[in-house]
Formats: sequence, C-alpha cells, structure tokens
Amino acid sequence: MTKIIDVTAATFDTAVAARAGLVLIDLWSPGCVPCRALAPIVDDLAADFVGQVAVCKIDVDAEPSLSERLAVRGVPTLALYRDGREIDRVLGIRTRSHLSQWIEEHL
Repeated sequence: MTKIIDVTAATFDTAVAARAGLVLIDLWSPGCVPCRALAPIVDDLAADFVGQVAVCKIDVDAEPSLSERLAVRGVPTLALYRDGREIDRVLGIRTRSHLSQWIEEHL
C-alpha cells in the first residue's frame, strides 16, 4: 500500500514546503461528496506515481488556517508543488486519466 501523508498546519512546511521534487496535495472535506468520490482516484495516483510524486491530503475543515494560507476556494482541489512552490492546481473532480496526464506534464 502506498503511503499518503496527512498534512496539518504544523507539518505542512516539512511535508510540502521543504520537500524536494513533485508533491500532489488533495485538499478535501469529509462532508464533500465529490471529495469522497475523488479519494480512490487519488489513492490510485499515489500508487501509479510511487517514487516520483509524494501524495498528501489536507482536511480543510480540520485545518482552516492552512486552507486560508493556501487560498482554497472550493473542494476538492488538487495542487501540485515542486520544490516547495505551487506550480498548478485543479478544482473539482476529474477522471483518473485526466489527472495522470496532468501529473505527467509536470514530471
């Protein structure tokens, strides 16, 4: 099983900002139906890109200060970071193939 990192405001700098390479962040909410639908796709992406992309999840309800810091306007939001800087993001649910292609474009 691929490890997905649960990130909090306290761990963001270590888990994302200071991490070299590509990081995919799933910004989600437990009450969000599209977020729950996207979760298995994110799990699959973590397995597909193991060793190439670190995958993190941030519960925006549990981490409102981090959600504000990252300017989250809606969920689900997927953000890609490279070497601690955001390089792209998508809002809303997407297919696995669309998200795979999106990640590959940034590798």
